[in-house]
Amino acid sequence: MNIMRSILVGIAVAILLAGSVQADEREVRFQSDGVALVGTLTTPNGVTKSPALLMVPGSGAVDRNGNGDGLNTDLYRQLAQRLAQLGYVTLRYDKRGIGASTLPEKERYKTSLSQLARDAAAAYNYLRQQPQVDPQRVGILGYEDGALIGMALAAELPSPPKVLVCLAPPGRTPAIILRDNLQQRWRSEGMSADKIQRRLSDFDAAIAALYYRLPLPPLHEDVAPYFMLPDRSYLQEFYFENPVARLKAVKIPVLLLYGELDRRVSPKQDGELLYQQARDAGNSKVTLKVLPGTAHAFKASPSGDTQDVLTNPQLPLAPGLVDALKEWLSANL
Repeated sequence: MNIMRSILVGIAVAILLAGSVQADEREVRFQSDGVALVGTLTTPNGVTKSPALLMVPGSGAVDRNGNGDGLNTDLYRQLAQRLAQLGYVTLRYDKRGIGASTLPEKERYKTSLSQLARDAAAAYNYLRQQPQVDPQRVGILGYEDGALIGMALAAELPSPPKVLVCLAPPGRTPAIILRDNLQQRWRSEGMSADKIQRRLSDFDAAIAALYYRLPLPPLHEDVAPYFMLPDRSYLQEFYFENPVARLKAVKIPVLLLYGELDRRVSPKQDGELLYQQARDAGNSKVTLKVLPGTAHAFKASPSGDTQDVLTNPQLPLAPGLVDALKEWLSANL
């Protein structure tokens, strides 16, 4: 019995190894507005002129792998490796001021959403120039606000990407989403209605100060972290973005992917809004996919984004994520 079990295990391992495509990873550097950005180019071994995806990172001070700022998910690294197994080259990179993409001291508090979009455009052009890549089959995959950047590039680049994949993109204005999320969280914590209203008044005052470029008023400690001074240039743009307007200008195939259990953005309020508005604007190549048993981090966890999920880099990607990408990319890229 033990011998038979060993044989079966050996066969299973052999099948897994035979079915996987080994990938080559190398560190690369490219320039954007005079700053050297550092990333990782992941290439399936033994292939040339392959389709490729630029991975535009989401919010927070996380590196090219999706780690840092209280998170340790390895989301981007795992995704790059799985995409390599499907035959796609990927480029993921450290945002300016994060990881190896260091900034001079005088530039550290000037990063805006527009600047991050220019960095992503530089990364996209760099990826298209790589000898392993078919420049006519390059797409963009953006996560969170990285999806907003992807929308902007898809509509504005002289040589637009062939496809756009948006993971957990906001559909409503980000300031509205954050306000709703905070209100729901405080309610779930049992905070009284009066206290919630006072916190929301602080939030509204801070949003108004950002919008009109005024000094921030004194804020409660539950509100202040969402308006940190180093992020002011970024927040002045991000909080007031209009995702619907961004996506309505995109004419290429678009995949909107959400986790059913996502509590940061809503598959219904955000996903269906984006989908319907884009279709109404004339883009019949927009697809909305909601993955069951999956939350915002796109990890395998039926209980959602628990602390263990957000700090366990060994936890695999949600199986439905890779399946959805494989099916849609094979048909569009």
